Amino acid sequence: MQPSSGMHCPSFDIFGTFFPSWMLCALLGIVGAVVALKLLSALRIDREIGPRLLVYPCIALSLTSILWIAFYGH
Repeated sequence: MQPSSGMHCPSFDIFGTFFPSWMLCALLGIVGAVVALKLLSALRIDREIGPRLLVYPCIALSLTSILWIAFYGH
């Protein structure tokens, strides 16, 4: 089965090297989760959140998915 000629992996150029766009979205999702952690800790809401080991990766995954769909979804 051959891929469609219109399909490609979105990528961007950093210092002459091409990186897949999903890496940028994942990095921004992780940064967003860290910002959420700092914000919720500063507001002292962090203690009320359930299992942190589950919540913050889910925030990162959600932000990554939203960014991917917003920038590269059709």
